[in-house]
Parts: sequence; structure tokens; C-alpha cells
Amino acid sequence: MSNSSINEILWTKHELMSASKGKDLTTKFLNNKKITGISIDTRSIEQNDLFIAIKGKNFDGHDFLEKAIQKGASGVIVSRKDSALKYNGLFVKNTHAALINFAEFSRNRFKGKTIGITGSNGKTTTKDMAKVIFSEFGKTFATPGNNNNIIGLSLSLMKLPSNFNYCILELGMSKKNELKKLSLIAKPDLIIISNVSNNHLENFKSEKDIALAKSEIFHGLMKNGQIILNYDNKWYSFLKKIALNYTDQIIPFGVKKSIFSVFQEKDSFLIKSENFKTNLNHLPHHLALNLISILTVVKCLKLDLNKIKEKIKHLSPSDGRGNQFKLRINANKTITVINDAYNSSPHSLKTSLTNLYKNNSNKYVLIIGDMLELGPNSYTYHKKIIPFLKKLNPKTLFTIGNISKILSDNLKNNFVCKHFKNIKLLEVNFDKLVHNNDIVFVKGSNGTGLYKFCKNLEKKYELGE
Repeated sequence: MSNSSINEILWTKHELMSASKGKDLTTKFLNNKKITGISIDTRSIEQNDLFIAIKGKNFDGHDFLEKAIQKGASGVIVSRKDSALKYNGLFVKNTHAALINFAEFSRNRFKGKTIGITGSNGKTTTKDMAKVIFSEFGKTFATPGNNNNIIGLSLSLMKLPSNFNYCILELGMSKKNELKKLSLIAKPDLIIISNVSNNHLENFKSEKDIALAKSEIFHGLMKNGQIILNYDNKWYSFLKKIALNYTDQIIPFGVKKSIFSVFQEKDSFLIKSENFKTNLNHLPHHLALNLISILTVVKCLKLDLNKIKEKIKHLSPSDGRGNQFKLRINANKTITVINDAYNSSPHSLKTSLTNLYKNNSNKYVLIIGDMLELGPNSYTYHKKIIPFLKKLNPKTLFTIGNISKILSDNLKNNFVCKHFKNIKLLEVNFDKLVHNNDIVFVKGSNGTGLYKFCKNLEKKYELGE
């Protein structure tokens, strides 16, 4: 979502100065210009954006002020007096701290309902589906992309129009106390925890520690807030016990227990409630569960479920989270690619592949990259995947990365396996590796480069119908 696409004045000079305690040293800050977007990166800046000069590890936004002005920035916020004087900027002591202050100010003036979403897997997809659903009930804002850290959340909230009805925020974490800070800024009225699994083990001793870190999202829950938890997840009781310290309104979702009647019919879900019924057979199992969590929020807010029946039928996975597209490799070769390469973990890999084989009897070409962020036991977690892949018996397995090599090495006697040292080698040989009508499933952590690999394939080959 482009900043200016909202086409509304997001901030006034008075609000910016009030939120940051900043000083207009030249009295010419903004100079009657409007702000319709926020940016900290001149590469994506748009006309009428407010540019905030953030100092990071590798770059200092103050070095790009000239470029920001040239590209149409309405004004700049800086922590250097010389820059403030030269560019008529708003001077603050610390631009990073000011960014958080802006976010808190924006959230406090917002009077609609705010929904906070976290989980080990499925955060972005759940957020994307929620935006589609709630847009049927009113003006809805959602975290752009997966901007779920402190800077991403702050920028998101700065772009939140105060007159919108719903705000959907994705909140992530990779270490202890991170989610607590995010939640206290976000102040959600409702919270969804999609699941807890063994992601980010490099920063945690155990999965229990991850569950405890996920519970930090409760800290910012607004008065009379509601918490929606995955009853099918093994950490439900653990999370519920902690949640009771913040609210008595804890609502389960899932197959085993839900405020809906949930029926699993072969490979699909049928959900029912009073005067409402819909089939979720077009969605993979894990996405159907994520959708049920959103519908639970809809029901908690006492909105009309029947209003979104048609929208539900057309929901699909987000980019890099299981979306499908056809590629025409040449005149005689067309394939289908399933891009699930934005992230990976043992849990998400098993879930995605189980659903894949459950819903289609075809044999698949699997491209699997390293599952990163698993800590010192990474090799052990990869080894545990071997029996699972052996049972699936794919047509072909291609592996990428130092750790995933263990998969192809151990399975080469069971089906065709080939390991590639790097993505470039895979790209160069890709057209020779696949055959007409192949279904190619790609999965790996973002750091492997496989998500970018999928995007490159889309650019390189003509899209099929």
C-alpha cells in the first residue's frame, strides 16, 4: 500500500510538534504543505510524504535529506540542528524515540477497533485476510507487508487515518520483552494468537519460552478486551492461564473447540453458527484455521457474518505464503509454482506439505531450503523432517543451503534428489529440471533467497493463464 493512496491528511504540524515535543527552529516546518504519507526510506518516498531521518547501523537518514526534498517530501524530522536549519525540519532529540511517540499519539487518537495478531506462523496471512473481511464492515487499515517490529509498527500506526473503523496490526517477536513493547504501543481491543511452534529457537531455550514470549501481547490489551486462542495448539491451556490475568473474555477457535460448529469433512471445513454456514474447502487446512480466528473476531464484535460470505469464497494465500501461479517455461512446458518461501520452520513445512498431498494426489517437485532461526539444534530439527519426506515420496527433491543438504543426502535412494550450493545454480538449470505440468512447491526461510527466487521466476517466464 502506497502511503499517498490513502489520500488523506494524516498529520498536522501541531500534532507532530505535540507528539514529539519537537522545535520548529526556522518557523517554516511544513510551510502549509500537507502530509499524506510517512517514509524513512528515500527509495520508496512519494509526493507529500513526511520523511523521518532515522539513524541505523549502516545508514543515517540525515545523509539523504536532500534527496527526500527533491522527491517531494512535505517536510523532514531530524535530530541535527544544522539539518533542521538547512531543510526547515522539525528538530527532535532522537528521531527513533520520536517515531515511537508519533505511533503512540496516533493510536491514542484512533477511536475504532484495533486487532492485534501474533503467532509463530500465519501472522501475515491472517492479517491480510482480516483486512479483506473487515473492509466489508467499514474503513480498514492493516499493517503494510510484514512490518511487525518496533519500527514497522510505529510507521504503520503513523499511517493510520484517525477516522477509520478498524485497525489490524501484525505483531512479531524474535526475543524476550519485544512483544510486550509492541503491545503497549498497539493497545489492541482484541488479540489473536494463531499458534505457537519452535520458531526463533536461536533466542530461546525451549518452545515453552516462546509461548511465554507470545503471551507478552496481553500486556497492552485494552479494558474489556478479548483474547482469541487456538484451542488445537498444545499451548492453549498455558496461554489461557496467563490470559486470565488480563481478561475473562477468552474465546477458543479451532476444530476441537470453537464458538462455531466446526465440521471437518474429508479435506475441507464446514463451519456453522446461528443463521450462518460456509464451506472453507478452497483453503489449505492451516489457512482455514486462521480464517476461523478472524470470523471469531467478527462474531465477538457482533457483526453480520452473512455480509462476508462472498468474500470468504475468494480468499487466497498471501504472496510467499502458499500463493500459486502458472509459468510457461517454453511452448511445450507449463508448470505450477506454489510459493511458500517467505519463511519456514518444521511446523509450517509439515503443515503445508500435509495439506498439499491431502488435497491432490499428484506427485510434486519439492524445492526445500534451510529452516533458519532454529538455534544450536538446527541439524536435529532438519533430520526429524527426513521420515516425513520419505513417507510423502515426492517426484523430485531439490535442496538449497548447507543444512538442508542432509535431506537430499539421506533420501537420494528413495526418490530423485539433487542439492544446489546456491540459488544461482538452481536458477540457471531450472528450465531443464522441471517437466510439463509439474507442480513445484518452494519452501525455505527468507534468508535462503528462495522467496526472491520465486519472484525472479515470475519475471523471467511468461505467466500462463
